Amino acid sequence: MQYPQCAFPRPDGTSSFDGVVTRPLERSARGQDAAATQTLVVCGAELQPMTGVASHGGLELGPPLQLFAEPLARREGQPVAPRRAVVPNRYGFFNPVWDPHSCAVYMFLGGAVLRLGSDDTVAVVAGVVEEPGNVDGPGGVARFSNCCHLASDGAGALYVGGGSRICKLQLPPAEATAALGGVLTLAAAGLDPAAAGVAGDAPPGGHGAAVDEVVVSTLLSRQLPPGADVRGLAFDTGSTGVGRGGSLLYATEHALYRLPLGATAADAAPVLLAGAEGVQGTVDGRGPDALFFQIMGLAVDGEGAVWVADISDSYTSTAVRRVGSDGTVTTVMEGMEGHCWHPAILPNGSFALCADSLHLLYLGLKPPPSCIAAAPPPPPTGPPPRTLPGDIGALFERQPDGTADMTIVAGGRTFHVHRLILSARSDYFRQLFGGSFAESGTQQLNLPDADPDAFALVLLFVYTGAVDIAPALAQAVAELADRLLLPELCQLAIAVVEAGVSAETVVGLLLWAEACVRGPAFSELLSRLKAWYVEHHEAVLEEAPDAVGRLAEQRPGLMVELTRAGVRASKRARTC
Repeated sequence: MQYPQCAFPRPDGTSSFDGVVTRPLERSARGQDAAATQTLVVCGAELQPMTGVASHGGLELGPPLQLFAEPLARREGQPVAPRRAVVPNRYGFFNPVWDPHSCAVYMFLGGAVLRLGSDDTVAVVAGVVEEPGNVDGPGGVARFSNCCHLASDGAGALYVGGGSRICKLQLPPAEATAALGGVLTLAAAGLDPAAAGVAGDAPPGGHGAAVDEVVVSTLLSRQLPPGADVRGLAFDTGSTGVGRGGSLLYATEHALYRLPLGATAADAAPVLLAGAEGVQGTVDGRGPDALFFQIMGLAVDGEGAVWVADISDSYTSTAVRRVGSDGTVTTVMEGMEGHCWHPAILPNGSFALCADSLHLLYLGLKPPPSCIAAAPPPPPTGPPPRTLPGDIGALFERQPDGTADMTIVAGGRTFHVHRLILSARSDYFRQLFGGSFAESGTQQLNLPDADPDAFALVLLFVYTGAVDIAPALAQAVAELADRLLLPELCQLAIAVVEAGVSAETVVGLLLWAEACVRGPAFSELLSRLKAWYVEHHEAVLEEAPDAVGRLAEQRPGLMVELTRAGVRASKRARTC
Protein backbone atom coordinates (compact mmCIF):
# COMPACT_ATOMS: atom_id res chain seq x y z
CA MET A 1 0.00 0.00 0.00
CA GLN A 2 1.23 3.47 -0.87
CA TYR A 3 0.99 6.40 1.52
CA PRO A 4 1.36 10.14 0.90
CA GLN A 5 4.92 11.24 1.53
CA CYS A 6 7.33 14.11 1.03
CA ALA A 7 11.00 14.83 1.63
CA PHE A 8 12.95 17.91 2.64
CA PRO A 9 16.49 18.00 1.25
CA ARG A 10 19.20 19.19 3.60
CA PRO A 11 20.41 22.75 3.15
CA ASP A 12 23.55 23.07 1.04
CA GLY A 13 26.75 22.49 2.96
CA THR A 14 25.07 21.15 6.08
CA SER A 15 25.07 17.82 7.82
CA SER A 16 22.32 15.24 7.54
CA PHE A 17 19.15 15.47 9.58
CA ASP A 18 19.60 13.91 13.00
CA GLY A 19 16.32 13.98 14.87
CA VAL A 20 12.86 15.49 15.21
CA VAL A 21 11.11 16.52 18.42
CA THR A 22 7.84 18.23 19.30
CA ARG A 23 7.51 20.42 22.38
CA PRO A 24 4.60 22.44 23.83
CA LEU A 25 4.88 26.19 23.49
CA GLU A 26 4.39 28.51 26.43
CA ARG A 27 1.37 30.73 26.10
CA SER A 28 3.56 33.80 25.96
CA ALA A 29 5.32 32.40 22.89
CA ARG A 30 2.22 31.91 20.73
CA GLY A 31 -0.77 33.91 19.62
CA GLN A 32 -4.42 33.27 20.24
CA ASP A 33 -4.82 30.92 17.28
CA ALA A 34 -1.24 29.73 16.91
CA ALA A 35 -0.20 26.11 17.30
CA ALA A 36 0.21 24.90 20.88
CA THR A 37 3.28 22.87 19.93
CA GLN A 38 6.50 23.42 18.03
CA THR A 39 8.31 20.73 16.05
CA LEU A 40 12.08 21.12 15.82
CA VAL A 41 14.29 19.40 13.27
CA VAL A 42 18.00 18.86 13.97
CA CYS A 43 20.29 19.65 11.08
CA GLY A 44 23.92 19.63 12.14
CA ALA A 45 24.47 22.31 14.77
CA GLU A 46 21.09 23.93 14.14
CA LEU A 47 17.50 23.42 15.31
CA GLN A 48 14.98 24.41 12.66
CA PRO A 49 11.26 24.82 13.48
CA MET A 50 8.86 23.08 11.12
CA THR A 51 5.51 24.73 10.50
CA GLY A 52 2.34 23.02 9.35
CA VAL A 53 2.82 19.85 11.39
CA ALA A 54 -0.58 20.23 13.08
CA SER A 55 -2.28 19.82 9.67
CA HIS A 56 -1.66 17.93 6.47
CA GLY A 57 -0.34 20.71 4.32
CA GLY A 58 1.94 23.71 4.26
CA LEU A 59 4.91 21.94 5.79
CA GLU A 60 7.93 24.20 5.83
CA LEU A 61 11.29 24.45 7.58
CA GLY A 62 11.89 27.83 9.20
CA PRO A 63 15.13 29.64 10.09
CA PRO A 64 17.25 28.08 12.86
CA LEU A 65 16.62 28.96 16.48
CA GLN A 66 18.98 31.37 18.19
CA LEU A 67 20.30 29.51 21.21
CA PHE A 68 21.46 31.16 24.40
CA ALA A 69 23.58 30.22 27.39
CA GLU A 70 21.39 29.59 30.41
CA PRO A 71 22.05 32.42 32.90
CA LEU A 72 24.12 31.57 35.94
CA ALA A 73 22.27 31.39 39.22
CA ARG A 74 22.30 34.67 41.13
CA ARG A 75 21.75 35.28 44.80
CA GLU A 76 18.82 37.38 45.91
CA GLY A 77 19.43 41.07 45.31
CA GLN A 78 21.99 40.59 42.54
CA PRO A 79 21.15 41.68 38.97
CA VAL A 80 20.21 39.04 36.44
CA ALA A 81 22.89 38.59 33.79
CA PRO A 82 21.77 39.19 30.20
CA ARG A 83 21.34 36.21 27.96
CA ARG A 84 24.29 35.40 25.72
CA ALA A 85 24.22 33.76 22.33
CA VAL A 86 25.76 30.31 21.98
CA VAL A 87 27.70 29.00 19.01
CA PRO A 88 27.93 25.17 18.92
CA ASN A 89 31.30 23.62 18.29
CA ARG A 90 32.12 21.29 15.41
CA TYR A 91 29.82 18.63 16.86
CA GLY A 92 26.20 18.64 15.78
CA PHE A 93 23.16 18.02 17.95
CA PHE A 94 21.33 14.75 17.54
CA ASN A 95 18.40 12.65 18.75
CA PRO A 96 16.34 15.21 20.72
CA VAL A 97 13.50 14.07 23.02
CA TRP A 98 10.84 15.99 24.92
CA ASP A 99 10.60 15.44 28.68
CA PRO A 100 7.31 16.61 30.25
CA HIS A 101 8.69 16.16 33.77
CA SER A 102 11.09 19.07 33.36
CA CYS A 103 9.31 20.79 30.45
CA ALA A 104 12.49 20.67 28.40
CA VAL A 105 14.06 19.04 25.35
CA TYR A 106 17.17 16.90 25.85
CA MET A 107 19.65 15.98 23.12
CA PHE A 108 23.23 14.87 22.52
CA LEU A 109 26.24 16.95 21.61
CA GLY A 110 29.13 14.53 21.23
CA GLY A 111 29.42 12.74 24.58
CA ALA A 112 27.31 15.27 26.50
CA VAL A 113 23.58 15.45 27.19
CA LEU A 114 22.17 18.97 26.82
CA ARG A 115 18.96 20.55 28.05
CA LEU A 116 17.04 23.00 25.83
CA GLY A 117 14.68 25.19 27.85
CA SER A 118 11.42 26.70 26.67
CA ASP A 119 13.20 30.06 26.21
CA ASP A 120 15.82 28.46 23.91
CA THR A 121 18.56 28.42 26.52
CA VAL A 122 20.89 25.43 26.60
CA ALA A 123 22.75 23.85 29.49
CA VAL A 124 24.90 20.76 29.90
CA VAL A 125 23.43 18.23 32.35
CA ALA A 126 25.74 15.24 32.00
CA GLY A 127 28.93 14.11 30.27
CA VAL A 128 31.62 15.93 28.30
CA VAL A 129 31.70 16.22 24.51
CA GLU A 130 35.25 15.04 23.89
CA GLU A 131 35.72 12.74 26.89
CA PRO A 132 34.01 9.42 26.12
CA GLY A 133 33.77 6.70 28.69
CA ASN A 134 31.40 4.54 30.69
CA VAL A 135 31.21 6.23 34.07
CA ASP A 136 28.27 6.49 36.46
CA GLY A 137 27.79 9.32 38.93
CA PRO A 138 26.67 12.97 39.06
CA GLY A 139 26.35 14.79 35.76
CA GLY A 140 29.82 16.30 35.85
CA VAL A 141 31.43 12.95 36.61
CA ALA A 142 29.38 10.77 34.24
CA ARG A 143 30.73 9.82 30.83
CA PHE A 144 29.11 8.23 27.78
CA SER A 145 30.52 6.38 24.78
CA ASN A 146 28.87 5.83 21.40
CA CYS A 147 25.60 7.26 22.65
CA CYS A 148 23.06 7.56 19.86
CA HIS A 149 19.69 6.98 21.50
CA LEU A 150 17.74 8.92 24.11
CA ALA A 151 14.30 8.34 25.64
CA SER A 152 12.20 9.89 28.42
CA ASP A 153 9.75 8.13 30.72
CA GLY A 154 7.98 11.43 31.43
CA ALA A 155 8.24 10.82 35.17
CA GLY A 156 11.69 12.10 36.02
CA ALA A 157 14.14 9.84 34.19
CA LEU A 158 15.91 9.78 30.84
CA TYR A 159 17.51 6.71 29.29
CA VAL A 160 20.65 6.73 27.14
CA GLY A 161 21.64 3.87 24.86
CA GLY A 162 24.92 3.39 23.09
CA GLY A 163 27.24 0.49 22.40
CA SER A 164 26.31 -2.33 24.77
CA ARG A 165 25.28 0.01 27.62
CA ILE A 166 21.95 1.50 28.62
CA CYS A 167 21.99 3.94 31.49
CA LYS A 168 19.43 5.93 33.44
CA LEU A 169 19.66 9.68 33.99
CA GLN A 170 17.64 10.52 37.10
CA LEU A 171 16.49 14.12 36.84
CA PRO A 172 16.12 16.40 39.86
CA PRO A 173 12.63 17.10 41.27
CA ALA A 174 10.53 19.11 38.82
CA GLU A 175 10.76 22.25 40.92
CA ALA A 176 14.57 22.06 40.86
CA THR A 177 15.10 21.70 37.12
CA ALA A 178 15.31 25.45 36.64
CA ALA A 179 18.70 25.20 38.35
CA LEU A 180 20.10 22.67 35.92
CA GLY A 181 21.91 25.39 34.02
CA GLY A 182 24.14 25.80 37.05
CA VAL A 183 25.23 22.19 37.08
CA LEU A 184 28.00 22.27 34.49
CA THR A 185 29.65 24.94 32.40
CA LEU A 186 28.77 25.27 28.73
CA ALA A 187 32.48 25.29 27.95
CA ALA A 188 32.63 21.74 29.32
CA ALA A 189 30.43 20.68 26.41
CA GLY A 190 32.28 22.67 23.79
CA LEU A 191 29.59 25.34 23.51
CA ASP A 192 30.97 28.83 23.10
CA PRO A 193 28.92 31.76 24.39
CA ALA A 194 29.47 34.33 21.67
CA ALA A 195 30.23 37.21 23.99
CA ALA A 196 33.99 37.64 24.44
CA GLY A 197 35.45 36.15 27.56
CA VAL A 198 32.37 34.11 28.43
CA ALA A 199 33.39 30.61 27.35
CA GLY A 200 35.22 29.86 30.55
CA ASP A 201 32.49 31.12 32.87
CA ALA A 202 31.57 28.75 35.66
CA PRO A 203 28.45 28.93 37.77
CA PRO A 204 28.82 30.13 41.34
CA GLY A 205 29.96 27.18 43.37
CA GLY A 206 31.11 25.13 40.42
CA HIS A 207 29.30 22.02 39.28
CA GLY A 208 28.68 20.61 42.70
CA ALA A 209 25.02 21.48 43.21
CA ALA A 210 24.26 17.79 43.22
CA VAL A 211 20.84 18.23 44.79
CA ASP A 212 19.84 19.87 41.48
CA GLU A 213 21.95 17.57 39.32
CA VAL A 214 21.31 14.64 37.04
CA VAL A 215 22.55 11.34 38.47
CA VAL A 216 23.66 8.67 35.97
CA SER A 217 23.53 4.95 36.69
CA THR A 218 23.98 1.94 34.42
CA LEU A 219 20.79 0.01 33.80
CA LEU A 220 22.12 -2.64 31.41
CA SER A 221 25.76 -3.23 30.54
CA ARG A 222 27.22 -6.20 28.72
CA GLN A 223 23.96 -8.02 29.24
CA LEU A 224 23.20 -7.87 25.55
CA PRO A 225 24.16 -10.84 23.40
CA PRO A 226 27.86 -10.89 22.40
CA GLY A 227 28.54 -8.38 19.67
CA ALA A 228 25.11 -6.78 19.92
CA ASP A 229 24.77 -3.01 20.35
CA VAL A 230 21.82 -0.80 21.17
CA ARG A 231 20.24 0.34 17.88
CA GLY A 232 17.08 2.00 19.14
CA LEU A 233 15.46 3.21 22.36
CA ALA A 234 11.93 4.33 23.23
CA PHE A 235 9.61 4.42 26.22
CA ASP A 236 5.99 3.35 26.40
CA THR A 237 3.97 4.50 29.39
CA GLY A 238 1.65 1.52 29.25
CA SER A 239 -1.26 3.07 27.38
CA THR A 240 -1.93 -0.26 25.68
CA GLY A 241 -0.35 -3.65 25.33
CA VAL A 242 3.34 -3.14 24.80
CA GLY A 243 4.01 -0.95 27.83
CA ARG A 244 1.95 -2.88 30.41
CA GLY A 245 2.61 -0.37 33.15
CA GLY A 246 5.66 1.33 31.67
CA SER A 247 8.44 -0.29 29.66
CA LEU A 248 11.73 0.71 28.16
CA LEU A 249 11.86 -0.61 24.62
CA TYR A 250 15.28 -1.18 23.11
CA ALA A 251 16.53 -2.80 19.96
CA THR A 252 19.70 -4.50 18.88
CA GLU A 253 20.47 -4.88 15.20
CA HIS A 254 18.10 -7.84 14.79
CA ALA A 255 15.78 -7.94 17.80
CA LEU A 256 13.41 -5.79 19.86
CA TYR A 257 13.13 -6.11 23.67
CA ARG A 258 10.84 -4.83 26.39
CA LEU A 259 12.24 -4.04 29.84
CA PRO A 260 9.48 -3.36 32.43
CA LEU A 261 10.40 -0.50 34.73
CA GLY A 262 7.39 -0.26 37.04
CA ALA A 263 7.62 -0.06 40.81
CA THR A 264 7.31 -3.83 41.08
CA ALA A 265 9.71 -4.57 38.24
CA ALA A 266 13.01 -3.36 39.67
CA ASP A 267 14.68 -6.66 38.97
CA ALA A 268 12.76 -7.51 35.81
CA ALA A 269 14.72 -9.06 32.98
CA PRO A 270 14.42 -7.96 29.33
CA VAL A 271 11.73 -9.79 27.38
CA LEU A 272 12.12 -10.49 23.67
CA LEU A 273 9.27 -8.83 21.81
CA ALA A 274 10.21 -9.63 18.23
CA GLY A 275 13.14 -10.73 16.08
CA ALA A 276 16.00 -13.17 16.59
CA GLU A 277 19.55 -12.33 17.62
CA GLY A 278 22.13 -13.07 14.95
CA VAL A 279 19.51 -13.92 12.33
CA GLN A 280 19.20 -11.34 9.56
CA GLY A 281 16.22 -10.94 7.28
CA THR A 282 13.06 -9.02 6.45
CA VAL A 283 10.31 -11.40 7.49
CA ASP A 284 6.94 -10.48 8.96
CA GLY A 285 5.58 -12.65 11.73
CA ARG A 286 5.20 -12.86 15.47
CA GLY A 287 7.90 -12.80 18.12
CA PRO A 288 11.02 -14.80 17.18
CA ASP A 289 9.44 -15.84 13.87
CA ALA A 290 9.79 -12.27 12.62
CA LEU A 291 13.16 -11.08 11.37
CA PHE A 292 14.80 -7.68 11.09
CA PHE A 293 17.63 -6.92 8.71
CA GLN A 294 19.23 -3.92 10.44
CA ILE A 295 17.24 -1.82 12.91
CA MET A 296 18.04 1.91 12.86
CA GLY A 297 15.65 3.33 15.44
CA LEU A 298 12.31 3.10 17.27
CA ALA A 299 9.29 5.29 17.96
CA VAL A 300 6.13 4.55 19.98
CA ASP A 301 2.74 5.95 18.93
CA GLY A 302 -0.13 7.03 21.16
CA GLU A 303 -1.62 3.53 21.12
CA GLY A 304 1.55 1.80 22.27
CA ALA A 305 2.57 0.30 18.91
CA VAL A 306 6.28 0.34 18.11
CA TRP A 307 7.41 1.70 14.76
CA VAL A 308 10.79 0.51 13.50
CA ALA A 309 13.13 1.84 10.84
CA ASP A 310 14.73 -1.27 9.27
CA ILE A 311 17.37 -1.22 6.53
CA SER A 312 16.50 -3.40 3.56
CA ASP A 313 18.55 -6.43 2.60
CA SER A 314 19.97 -4.49 -0.36
CA TYR A 315 21.37 -1.81 1.98
CA THR A 316 19.95 0.84 -0.36
CA SER A 317 16.61 1.65 1.26
CA THR A 318 14.66 1.58 4.50
CA ALA A 319 11.46 -0.20 5.45
CA VAL A 320 8.90 1.04 7.98
CA ARG A 321 7.67 -1.82 10.18
CA ARG A 322 5.05 -1.91 12.90
CA VAL A 323 5.32 -4.10 16.01
CA GLY A 324 2.05 -4.74 17.84
CA SER A 325 1.52 -5.40 21.52
CA ASP A 326 1.78 -9.15 20.99
CA GLY A 327 5.05 -8.91 19.07
CA THR A 328 3.48 -9.19 15.63
CA VAL A 329 5.67 -7.48 13.03
CA THR A 330 4.08 -6.02 9.89
CA THR A 331 5.95 -4.26 7.10
CA VAL A 332 3.97 -1.09 6.38
CA MET A 333 6.11 0.38 3.63
CA GLU A 334 9.34 -0.44 1.84
CA GLY A 335 11.67 1.45 -0.43
CA MET A 336 12.34 4.66 1.53
CA GLU A 337 15.48 5.83 -0.23
CA GLY A 338 18.76 5.55 1.68
CA HIS A 339 19.60 4.62 5.25
CA CYS A 340 17.11 6.33 7.57
CA TRP A 341 17.33 6.72 11.35
CA HIS A 342 15.88 8.59 14.37
CA PRO A 343 12.19 7.95 13.58
CA ALA A 344 9.60 10.24 15.17
CA ILE A 345 5.84 10.71 15.09
CA LEU A 346 4.51 14.21 14.40
CA PRO A 347 1.34 15.87 15.75
CA ASN A 348 -0.46 15.34 12.42
CA GLY A 349 0.13 11.57 12.54
CA SER A 350 3.02 11.55 10.09
CA PHE A 351 6.02 9.30 10.52
CA ALA A 352 9.35 11.13 10.17
CA LEU A 353 12.66 9.52 9.23
CA CYS A 354 16.03 11.26 9.14
CA ALA A 355 18.76 10.84 6.54
CA ASP A 356 20.42 13.17 4.04
CA SER A 357 16.81 14.24 3.49
CA LEU A 358 14.00 14.44 6.02
CA HIS A 359 11.30 11.95 4.94
CA LEU A 360 7.69 12.41 6.09
CA LEU A 361 5.25 9.57 5.57
CA TYR A 362 1.60 10.23 6.43
CA LEU A 363 0.31 7.06 8.13
CA GLY A 364 -2.52 8.58 10.18
CA LEU A 365 -0.92 7.49 13.47
CA LYS A 366 -2.15 8.53 16.87
CA PRO A 367 0.53 10.92 18.14
CA PRO A 368 2.20 10.16 21.46
CA PRO A 369 1.18 12.35 24.41
CA SER A 370 4.32 14.45 24.04
CA CYS A 371 3.03 15.73 20.68
CA ILE A 372 -0.36 16.82 21.96
CA ALA A 373 0.40 17.87 25.51
CA ALA A 374 -1.06 21.14 26.64
CA ALA A 375 1.28 24.07 27.03
CA PRO A 376 2.80 24.49 30.46
CA PRO A 377 0.63 26.55 32.82
CA PRO A 378 1.46 30.25 33.13
CA PRO A 379 3.79 31.20 35.95
CA PRO A 380 2.02 31.78 39.26
CA THR A 381 1.37 35.32 40.36
CA GLY A 382 2.26 36.72 43.74
CA PRO A 383 5.06 35.64 46.03
CA PRO A 384 6.57 32.18 45.53
CA PRO A 385 5.26 29.41 47.81
CA ARG A 386 7.16 28.96 51.02
CA THR A 387 9.10 25.77 51.60
CA LEU A 388 10.66 24.22 54.69
CA PRO A 389 14.24 24.29 53.29
CA GLY A 390 13.72 27.89 52.21
CA ASP A 391 12.44 28.99 55.61
CA ILE A 392 15.16 27.17 57.55
CA GLY A 393 17.80 28.51 55.17
CA ALA A 394 16.48 32.04 55.71
CA LEU A 395 16.71 31.46 59.46
CA PHE A 396 20.40 30.64 59.06
CA GLU A 397 21.07 33.67 56.86
CA ARG A 398 19.36 36.05 59.33
CA GLN A 399 21.80 35.25 62.11
CA PRO A 400 22.41 36.73 64.59
CA ASP A 401 18.74 37.54 65.24
CA GLY A 402 18.43 36.42 68.85
CA THR A 403 17.12 32.93 68.13
CA ALA A 404 20.52 31.17 68.00
CA ASP A 405 21.53 29.44 71.23
CA MET A 406 25.23 28.85 70.58
CA THR A 407 28.17 30.01 68.49
CA ILE A 408 30.81 28.11 66.56
CA VAL A 409 34.14 29.77 65.84
CA ALA A 410 35.74 28.27 62.71
CA GLY A 411 39.06 29.62 61.54
CA GLY A 412 38.49 32.85 63.44
CA ARG A 413 34.99 33.50 62.07
CA THR A 414 31.97 33.29 64.37
CA PHE A 415 28.78 31.53 63.30
CA HIS A 416 25.52 31.79 65.27
CA VAL A 417 23.68 28.46 65.13
CA HIS A 418 20.85 26.45 66.63
CA ARG A 419 21.82 23.35 68.58
CA LEU A 420 18.49 21.65 67.88
CA ILE A 421 19.01 21.86 64.10
CA LEU A 422 22.65 20.75 64.29
CA SER A 423 21.74 17.81 66.53
CA ALA A 424 18.94 16.71 64.22
CA ARG A 425 21.12 16.86 61.10
CA SER A 426 24.52 15.60 62.27
CA ASP A 427 25.39 12.58 64.42
CA TYR A 428 28.59 14.39 65.40
CA PHE A 429 26.70 17.28 66.97
CA ARG A 430 24.04 14.99 68.43
CA GLN A 431 26.72 12.99 70.24
CA LEU A 432 28.59 16.14 71.24
CA PHE A 433 25.60 17.91 72.71
CA GLY A 434 23.91 14.86 74.20
CA GLY A 435 20.90 16.01 76.12
CA SER A 436 22.28 19.46 76.79
CA PHE A 437 20.75 21.19 73.77
CA ALA A 438 17.65 22.08 75.82
CA GLU A 439 19.66 24.11 78.31
CA SER A 440 19.39 27.92 78.28
CA GLY A 441 22.27 30.22 77.49
CA THR A 442 24.81 30.32 74.69
CA GLN A 443 27.67 27.88 74.36
CA GLN A 444 30.70 28.20 72.13
CA LEU A 445 32.50 25.53 70.12
CA ASN A 446 35.91 26.19 68.58
CA LEU A 447 37.10 24.64 65.31
CA PRO A 448 40.38 26.53 64.84
CA ASP A 449 41.67 24.36 62.00
CA ALA A 450 38.48 24.56 59.91
CA ASP A 451 38.35 26.69 56.75
CA PRO A 452 35.64 29.28 57.52
CA ASP A 453 34.37 29.44 53.92
CA ALA A 454 34.09 25.64 53.80
CA PHE A 455 32.38 25.57 57.19
CA ALA A 456 29.85 28.14 55.96
CA LEU A 457 28.93 25.71 53.16
CA VAL A 458 28.66 22.87 55.68
CA LEU A 459 26.21 24.89 57.76
CA LEU A 460 24.21 25.84 54.66
CA PHE A 461 23.87 22.14 53.84
CA VAL A 462 22.89 21.36 57.43
CA TYR A 463 20.15 23.99 57.37
CA THR A 464 18.82 23.52 53.82
CA GLY A 465 20.05 20.17 52.48
CA ALA A 466 21.39 21.92 49.35
CA VAL A 467 24.70 23.59 48.64
CA ASP A 468 26.83 24.73 45.70
CA ILE A 469 30.42 23.62 46.24
CA ALA A 470 33.16 25.55 44.48
CA PRO A 471 35.98 23.32 43.23
CA ALA A 472 38.47 25.39 45.25
CA LEU A 473 36.61 24.50 48.47
CA ALA A 474 35.62 20.93 47.63
CA GLN A 475 38.51 19.23 49.45
CA ALA A 476 38.02 21.30 52.61
CA VAL A 477 34.26 20.65 52.55
CA ALA A 478 34.82 16.91 52.06
CA GLU A 479 37.18 16.76 55.05
CA LEU A 480 34.80 18.74 57.28
CA ALA A 481 31.78 16.73 56.20
CA ASP A 482 33.61 13.49 56.96
CA ARG A 483 34.72 14.83 60.35
CA LEU A 484 31.21 16.07 61.25
CA LEU A 485 29.53 12.80 60.14
CA LEU A 486 27.68 14.23 57.14
CA PRO A 487 28.17 11.42 54.59
CA GLU A 488 25.82 12.85 51.95
CA LEU A 489 27.68 16.17 51.89
CA CYS A 490 31.00 14.32 51.83
CA GLN A 491 29.90 12.41 48.73
CA LEU A 492 28.79 15.63 47.01
CA ALA A 493 32.11 17.32 47.74
CA ILE A 494 34.11 14.30 46.59
CA ALA A 495 32.16 14.28 43.31
CA VAL A 496 33.27 17.88 42.73
CA VAL A 497 36.87 16.94 43.55
CA GLU A 498 36.77 13.96 41.23
CA ALA A 499 35.40 16.04 38.37
CA GLY A 500 38.68 17.96 38.38
CA VAL A 501 40.96 14.94 37.96
CA SER A 502 43.59 15.43 35.27
CA ALA A 503 47.14 14.38 34.55
CA GLU A 504 48.35 17.47 36.39
CA THR A 505 46.12 17.07 39.47
CA VAL A 506 45.87 13.33 40.04
CA VAL A 507 49.07 12.99 42.11
CA GLY A 508 48.05 15.76 44.50
CA LEU A 509 44.60 14.25 44.86
CA LEU A 510 46.08 10.81 45.51
CA LEU A 511 48.26 12.18 48.30
CA TRP A 512 45.33 14.09 49.76
CA ALA A 513 42.88 11.18 49.58
CA GLU A 514 45.35 8.74 51.12
CA ALA A 515 46.00 11.13 54.01
CA CYS A 516 42.26 11.65 54.56
CA VAL A 517 41.14 8.02 54.40
CA ARG A 518 38.66 7.45 57.20
CA GLY A 519 35.16 6.75 55.94
CA PRO A 520 34.10 4.70 52.90
CA ALA A 521 33.75 7.78 50.68
CA PHE A 522 37.49 8.52 50.84
CA SER A 523 38.40 4.84 50.45
CA GLU A 524 36.30 4.58 47.31
CA LEU A 525 37.73 7.84 45.96
CA LEU A 526 41.27 6.61 46.57
CA SER A 527 40.52 3.42 44.63
CA ARG A 528 39.12 5.37 41.69
CA LEU A 529 42.07 7.77 41.69
CA LYS A 530 44.51 4.85 41.65
CA ALA A 531 42.66 3.33 38.70
CA TRP A 532 42.69 6.68 36.89
CA TYR A 533 46.42 7.08 37.47
CA VAL A 534 47.16 3.58 36.15
CA GLU A 535 45.03 4.13 33.05
CA HIS A 536 46.61 7.51 32.27
CA HIS A 537 50.13 6.97 33.65
CA GLU A 538 51.84 7.88 30.39
CA ALA A 539 50.06 11.25 30.28
CA VAL A 540 50.88 11.86 33.95
CA LEU A 541 54.58 11.17 33.36
CA GLU A 542 54.58 13.45 30.33
CA GLU A 543 52.64 16.37 31.79
CA ALA A 544 53.51 16.22 35.51
CA PRO A 545 56.96 14.64 36.04
CA ASP A 546 57.65 16.77 39.13
CA ALA A 547 54.43 15.52 40.74
CA VAL A 548 55.42 11.92 40.05
CA GLY A 549 58.75 12.57 41.72
CA ARG A 550 56.97 14.02 44.73
CA LEU A 551 54.77 10.94 44.90
CA ALA A 552 57.81 8.62 44.86
CA GLU A 553 59.46 10.67 47.59
CA GLN A 554 56.49 11.12 49.91
CA ARG A 555 54.68 7.81 49.38
CA PRO A 556 57.13 5.22 48.01
CA GLY A 557 54.80 2.37 48.94
CA LEU A 558 51.94 3.93 46.98
CA MET A 559 54.26 4.53 44.03
CA VAL A 560 55.30 0.87 44.02
CA GLU A 561 51.64 -0.20 44.17
CA LEU A 562 50.70 2.01 41.21
CA THR A 563 53.72 0.88 39.18
CA ARG A 564 52.91 -2.79 39.72
CA ALA A 565 49.29 -2.18 38.76
CA GLY A 566 50.44 -0.45 35.58
CA VAL A 567 52.67 -3.37 34.66
CA ARG A 568 49.81 -5.83 35.17
CA ALA A 569 47.51 -3.67 33.03
CA SER A 570 50.10 -3.55 30.25
CA LYS A 571 50.47 -7.34 30.30
CA ARG A 572 46.71 -7.81 30.07
CA ALA A 573 46.54 -5.38 27.15
CA ARG A 574 49.25 -7.30 25.27
CA THR A 575 47.47 -10.64 25.72
CA CYS A 576 44.09 -9.37 24.57
